[in-house]
Amino acid sequence: MTRITRWRPAMIALIWGAAAGAVAALVFLAMSAGHHLLWPPGHARWRIPVVVLAGGVLIALLRPHTDEATLDQQLRSAADPRRLRRRRTAALAAGAIIAYGCGGAIGPEAGLIAVIAELSALVSARIARSEAEARLVGVSGSAAALAGLYGSPPGAAAYDDDTLAPGKVHALLAAGAGFLAFLSVHRATGPEPASLGIPAYTHDTGQLAAAIIPALLGAGLGAACAWLHSACSQLIQRAGPPRRQTLIGSAALAALATVFPVALSSGHDQMPAIAALAGEGAWALLAAAALIKALALAITVSSGWRGGEFFPLLFTGAAAGAVAAFIVPGLQLATAEIAGLAGATTAGLRKPIAAVLICALLIGQPAWGPLIVGATAGSLLLRLAAPASPGQPH
Repeated sequence: MTRITRWRPAMIALIWGAAAGAVAALVFLAMSAGHHLLWPPGHARWRIPVVVLAGGVLIALLRPHTDEATLDQQLRSAADPRRLRRRRTAALAAGAIIAYGCGGAIGPEAGLIAVIAELSALVSARIARSEAEARLVGVSGSAAALAGLYGSPPGAAAYDDDTLAPGKVHALLAAGAGFLAFLSVHRATGPEPASLGIPAYTHDTGQLAAAIIPALLGAGLGAACAWLHSACSQLIQRAGPPRRQTLIGSAALAALATVFPVALSSGHDQMPAIAALAGEGAWALLAAAALIKALALAITVSSGWRGGEFFPLLFTGAAAGAVAAFIVPGLQLATAEIAGLAGATTAGLRKPIAAVLICALLIGQPAWGPLIVGATAGSLLLRLAAPASPGQPH
């Protein structure tokens, strides 16, 4: 009996992590199917304002019934399922799914976490024998969902507080089980995950010094995303009640995306276009795409559309990095993209460890040199822009 009790936390993490990963895969496939239904290949330009504005109306109707939570706040709430405000979490899940499907410049993280948090609350009520076990269920569910989406168990385990401390062993177990379950379900029921389209990276020590330029460009845009978010939020709050803010922000997003369709969606499916534009020498289009996606992300999040910022930051950083390949003679496109996306995700998320661990596995090739250069540039920029004080995230 003592031996079973000793292994009980690990068993909970593994079993619920695997179950949560499988459910997250099904939810993600459903979200992707809805997104592709609303945005078929070669869709007409008129569809953009219609779908975005319709999504904005639905989100505005739901917004008073949801918590005004960032993804980090959502993860903290999910980690305590016994105190979860389940009706508000359900409304947040619905709003986040609508936001992703209707083309918001955000990832699907908020919808996945909200659904898994609801299930974690039910599971913990059934099996948890203590407050600690209830929290383990909540943490395991979130880690499993993020591990499957990002393809990085260590990155998912580190995401909440940007550490991989020894106390996170159960979160890491859950993330590993969730990743395997997510991958299995996705491969069995859905198409192969889209490639990011980053060219093959060739290790060259001489490239690392040159990687500083795309790393700084990516980090600068990542930090700019945070500034734009703050500026857009201050501007849109002048509109009045939250519903009106959402409607006005959605109209601004619809207008921007109608003129510049690259503003739509998270950017994951648009990543292969970066290498294609670079091959055509279209550096001006790459620079514009990076800036437009950053602005679209700020408008989307400021308007009450819920989701994750990782994938838009990934696109923004990769596009900015690709521009550096035209500036620096002899710089490999792969080195430039990887350093740029690492810089942008580090500076934008303010999570250097999680950003590197996610990017390292997501890009699907060993490229630690430019990843570390990018993350270092992002971390240094954060420290220069806002020196950390005790208790302040950095």
